[in-house]
Amino acid sequence: MKGQRRTASLLLKATLCLALSVLWLPVGAGAATKDQVNEVRQLLEEYHISKPTDDKLGESGIDAMIDALGDPYTQYFSPEELQSFSNAINQSFVGIGIVMSQDDGIVYLEDVVPDSPAYKAGLMPGDALVSIDGVLTAGKTIDAIQIMAAGTEGTFVNIGVKRGLVKLQFLVTRSAVQLPVATSRLMGSGVGYLRLDSFSADAGAKFKTQLQSLEGKGMSSLVVDLRGNGGGYVDQAQQIAALFVKDGILAHVADRDGKDTPIELHGVSRSYPVYILVDGGSASATELLSGALQEYGIAKLVGTKTYGKGVIQQLIPVESGGTLKVTVQEYKTPGGKKVDKVGLTPDVTVAGGLQQLLTAYRLAGGGDVRLTVGRGALVVNGIRSADAGSVVKKNGVWYVSSRLGAVASEAKLSYDPQAKQIVFAKGEATYRLGASDSHVIVKNGVSYIDVRLLSKWFSNLTWAAVGDGTVTLYDSAA
Repeated sequence: MKGQRRTASLLLKATLCLALSVLWLPVGAGAATKDQVNEVRQLLEEYHISKPTDDKLGESGIDAMIDALGDPYTQYFSPEELQSFSNAINQSFVGIGIVMSQDDGIVYLEDVVPDSPAYKAGLMPGDALVSIDGVLTAGKTIDAIQIMAAGTEGTFVNIGVKRGLVKLQFLVTRSAVQLPVATSRLMGSGVGYLRLDSFSADAGAKFKTQLQSLEGKGMSSLVVDLRGNGGGYVDQAQQIAALFVKDGILAHVADRDGKDTPIELHGVSRSYPVYILVDGGSASATELLSGALQEYGIAKLVGTKTYGKGVIQQLIPVESGGTLKVTVQEYKTPGGKKVDKVGLTPDVTVAGGLQQLLTAYRLAGGGDVRLTVGRGALVVNGIRSADAGSVVKKNGVWYVSSRLGAVASEAKLSYDPQAKQIVFAKGEATYRLGASDSHVIVKNGVSYIDVRLLSKWFSNLTWAAVGDGTVTLYDSAA
């Protein structure tokens, strides 16, 4: 199963590795030996940015010493936890390679990882999950289903799905699965879309490969999606920044003595406009890269304020056992702006995942939009994401959520509490609907509008429905 967001891959050599990370794992000290406790205390006093003393750390165990720092990023890893951390950062895991989403009580395969066991077995995005090893999944949460499907490498699991009206069974072998770090495609009108999920050890190379592929296809503007990217290796952010900055610095990095060591950039420049999607899950190395490109005027940030993690950790092997990840430096943007506990403010603030993507696409010069929604997924010009509850069908009529209808038609949505009406406004036109109107359905507190009415109101919006439970909206550019 797909796990949490990844950050960076580990490389434990004789030298220390610099990494940015917002992945939290439980402290694994357990029954630490006296030697481990003393060595960890010594390493914290020697390396931690706060310069802790014996008095602050006390005579307690590893857990308590780390807690005393008030630093969520400093952690002690057992060998097993270090391996889990490494796997998460590298976006690798043992499983079958499906991403699930839930819509109206039904769990769908929102996506299938390319070349994964599920992909090779024939499972497809949009399949409705029915059973796992003969146990029905109806009424179960995604977390519960993940546990049902989990198992050791090399074992088998029988996945039952419903595809349209046909029920199918697939015998899938659990194995190591590698999630793609970088993916890309053209969205239309020359707008390239490049998503980076992690600043892993090879993120720079993978980003460059995708970028060059888009350029080879005639890309004229670029949208980089860093939403939910928790960070990774500093040098990978440096490599990616050098794809856009000819000469400059990535950031100012200060150690515990206040010594400033700028991270230099010597790369190339590109002539097309760049827009970076960010949100509250964009952290550390993402902020490092985004802050630099924003300040150099190379990219505009679109979305919501970023997480605010502006500190760097070192991974230090503990000779008596385990590994210590310890905060050693703080970084600021090229212009000297603080990031830690502050975050980056977008140039264009937009809430909502769909709204953010479409805003960036249109800022980048995008034209027509094709939006297909249903069966747990939302696909915008080929860009796929999870979605729940945006469409319903009643008495043969399709309804889309008011929010989705407003975004698709490029109208402004509001609610008039006095008149108790939903209001769509675009240009000089204003349209109102009461909650009791026959063209409105209210379900679980969400209002849905008859898609035929929206198409009548907004000439740019057309639609089509197919029998497999999806609706496609077409927004034609003026």
